[in-house]
Amino acid sequence: MSTSVRIIPRSDKVYQLLVFFSNRAVYAHILRKTDNHIVAAASTAEKVLRVNLTNHRNKDAAASVGRAVAERSVAAGISAVHFNRPKGKMFHGKLRMLIDNIRDAGLPLH
Repeated sequence: MSTSVRIIPRSDKVYQLLVFFSNRAVYAHILRKTDNHIVAAASTAEKVLRVNLTNHRNKDAAASVGRAVAERSVAAGISAVHFNRPKGKMFHGKLRMLIDNIRDAGLPLH
């Protein structure tokens, strides 16, 4: 007979950063892992971020998405976010710009 064990996340890993780069846009979400609720989100598909961008999928777009998602999550009361780098992906280019701008906006990553 097997028993199932529910793992409760540690308090510093309650919020997780999810990033997706499509051929048309850059997306970033802050997910609360306890109930899988998206607390803050930003993407270049939003009209607010699209206005100042000439290209919606380059490093500048990733930087603006990083700043926007950090500002929205700080406004929602989030103090720190956990980010797992996907295996096989290098930490450079658009991903590095997005993460650096999140840190610069005042949201620490663990």
